[in-house]
Amino acid sequence: VVRDTPPIILKALLYFIYSDDFEQVQKVLREQSGGAAPDVQQNTAQLQAVMAAAHKYQVLRLLRWCEHQLCKMISCEMVCSLLGLAHMYEAEELERSCLNYIKDNMIQVVKRPEFSALSPECLVKSHVYCAGVDTTAECSRKRKRQL
Repeated sequence: VVRDTPPIILKALLYFIYSDDFEQVQKVLREQSGGAAPDVQQNTAQLQAVMAAAHKYQVLRLLRWCEHQLCKMISCEMVCSLLGLAHMYEAEELERSCLNYIKDNMIQVVKRPEFSALSPECLVKSHVYCAGVDTTAECSRKRKRQL
C-alpha cells in the first residue's frame, strides 16, 4: 500500500510507466476535475504532486515533462513555491526559468510574503543570479579539481 501519494497521482504515474504517453497523464489528471480542464491552481498542484512522485520513483522522463509544464505556469504568485520545488528536485530548467522570472519581475516578487519565506539556499541562488554571477564555471572548476 502506498500511503504517501494521492491515488490520482499514483494512477497518473502508473499510466505513464506502462504507456510512456503524456496524454494519458493529462487524461488521468482531468478525470479528477470531472473531465473539465482544471483551473491553473489545481493543475499546478497536480503537476507538483506528479513531479514529486516521479522524483521519488526515478521516472526521469515524466519528471522532466512536469518540469517543462510547470515552467509555463510561472507567475508572480507561484514563482517562489516553484523555485523551492525546483531546488528540492534538482529541476534545473524550472529553476532557471524561476530565476529569470524573479530577475525580470524583482519589484513585484520581493513584495510577496512567499519571497521572504524562501529557504536560505533559494534566496542565495536568486541573489547570485540577479547579480549576474555565472555559477556554472565555478561548478565545473570544482569538479575538475576533484577528479
